[in-house]
Amino acid sequence: MQPLRYKWFWLGAGLGGLALTLVLALLPMATPIAVANEDKFLHALAFAFLAVWFLGVVDEGMTLRVIAALAVYGLLIEFLQSFLAYRAADPRDVLADFTGIGIGWLMASAGLRRWCGWVEAWLGAGP
Repeated sequence: MQPLRYKWFWLGAGLGGLALTLVLALLPMATPIAVANEDKFLHALAFAFLAVWFLGVVDEGMTLRVIAALAVYGLLIEFLQSFLAYRAADPRDVLADFTGIGIGWLMASAGLRRWCGWVEAWLGAGP
């Protein structure tokens, strides 16, 4: 993988994505979800996105650490939700998170791991 010129920006933006995910997971829902299992889909989508994001920024040797960190993050969110009267911890949400992480890992392995380098090349920000 080619070194990234704006690696700290990409990492910071990813941390912002983690913070946004946490806030959305802990806020009360404005409207109930109308479609069955829609929230499971959203969990999987969010964690697939986060996996592709971070795997695109870090070196390949960090893959398992990223996967483990995201898995712990998903567990942490459910743990925190268990303390909220308007939210509930759901093991199926954790399963959806883990599914999303796996999908993101597969997508990164299939070539999306280079997304960050592609963006920097497109911006003309190469080394």
